[in-house]
Amino acid sequence: MTKLKLLVVDDSAMYRQALQNIIKKIPGVECIGTASNGEEAMRKIIADKPDVVTLDMEMPIMSGMEVIEAVTEQKIDTKLVIVSACSQSGAEKAIMALKLGAYDFITKPDRIGGGSASDDISRQLSEKIQALRISTAAPSSPAQSALNQSRNNAVAAPRVSPDPFKAASPILVRPKVIVVGCSTGGPKALLKLFAGLKGALDMPIFVVQHMPPLFTQTLASSINDVTSVTVKEAEDGEKPLPNYAYIAPGGRQMKLIMVDGDIEIKITDDQPTNFCKPSVDYFFSSVAEVYGSRTLAVILSGMGSDGTEGLKKIKQNSGVRVLGQDEASSVVYGMPRVAMEAGVVDQQWDIADMPAAIESVIRY
Repeated sequence: MTKLKLLVVDDSAMYRQALQNIIKKIPGVECIGTASNGEEAMRKIIADKPDVVTLDMEMPIMSGMEVIEAVTEQKIDTKLVIVSACSQSGAEKAIMALKLGAYDFITKPDRIGGGSASDDISRQLSEKIQALRISTAAPSSPAQSALNQSRNNAVAAPRVSPDPFKAASPILVRPKVIVVGCSTGGPKALLKLFAGLKGALDMPIFVVQHMPPLFTQTLASSINDVTSVTVKEAEDGEKPLPNYAYIAPGGRQMKLIMVDGDIEIKITDDQPTNFCKPSVDYFFSSVAEVYGSRTLAVILSGMGSDGTEGLKKIKQNSGVRVLGQDEASSVVYGMPRVAMEAGVVDQQWDIADMPAAIESVIRY
């Protein structure tokens, strides 16, 4: 297995050394060097062509944001993983970085050394590298490649279609809720999805995106700026309103419950599901009980299988429609792939076409 080449970029010598020590212990990756500012980083990115760069945002001479802009403008095929502070400011920079083209982000503590801080960064970085390997892996054989193409042809709708569900099985009931699950690559997908939604949907939307605390609030604000829907971080005890989108708080679990005949949002500190908190499965399972057949579910870019078991429960109700993001437009084609292979995705769509597909279902 060819090792991924990684460049560490940080203006702190302590962090550069700490990250180098962590990377040495991660299988399948080789640290090919370091840079202490963005200008030096760009020279090494162009000369050494690393597969992935861990990128600090606050640096002298040339900032991390300027590096992202330069890499994007020059169409350099290097994945940028932002190393973000666990703060409101850090969250804002990380979300902006994702919008500009960064691959993903990890969070860092104020101090790094031995023990839990290093273990946490090692876990986060290992997950991103694993996701990157999966997203860039070639098919295992020509037969597997043909099988993947056959699957895509079977479930993917045409890019342009005024009536994408014309040939689909009849929708028995009109949805009263839209639920969305995503992980790696999710923020980019969500921004495109919500930007494409036009007019009043007359129902609430719920989003579970794998993220730490603080970051989901910033994500909600960023999405709110590009859509006609009111987007906010969900709060415990809220009663969902039409044309509002509620994003599960980072580091918490979200579910829906019935209270005196009304639907209510419940935010809990329950244990992770699928090692995720918030978890798509945890939330979707509650949706199956509360909304039943009145559900339109969407599964977007993300690593792993979170969401599939919840979708199975939702699909036990007749008339439910499930849409999945296709492989070509997914940063990591993991969560949509697993759900598709489990038989719980009705159609796959390029993220650019997903808003029209959603509107076709709810206005069918």
